[in-house]
Amino acid sequence: MADVLYIEDDPNDADIFGRLMQKLDRHITYVVLSSGTEAINYLLGKGSYQSFRPQLPKLVLMDLNLDGISGFDIIEQARAIDRTRFLPIVAFSTSDSPRDIRSAYEAGVNAYVVKPGSYPATRTLIDQLCDFWLNKNTRIDSTAASPNGDVILHRRLTEWLTFN
Repeated sequence: MADVLYIEDDPNDADIFGRLMQKLDRHITYVVLSSGTEAINYLLGKGSYQSFRPQLPKLVLMDLNLDGISGFDIIEQARAIDRTRFLPIVAFSTSDSPRDIRSAYEAGVNAYVVKPGSYPATRTLIDQLCDFWLNKNTRIDSTAASPNGDVILHRRLTEWLTFN
């Protein structure tokens, strides 16, 4: 499972992200996808991911202005199904337009972050985002959000109590 799924159609931004992730003081696994269509397929287990349904990342970081299927569309589709309903999604955009920010929150993002203009500022921001969303944020397991979630949570609690 990747810790972070980064959805970015600009190859330069994707390259910068990859280099910055490698420079972090901790090991964080990540996957970079370059299109909205590929992101939808990855998250929903469709297309080339249908036979191999990847585990969900702990964080989705995405640009909103993607060619084809936009980041807004990805968010809306992700929020429409149980598997990805509670998946942390952070918009990572160059736009500071109040309209874009409002639209992103209305679609269901958990946070909206404007990309900084410099390499050092971007490194600091990515480090802070990963620290918060991967280490400090309390996530809900997507299976717990399913109709059988109470049974799954009860079973996990029982297993934990048995072994501890």
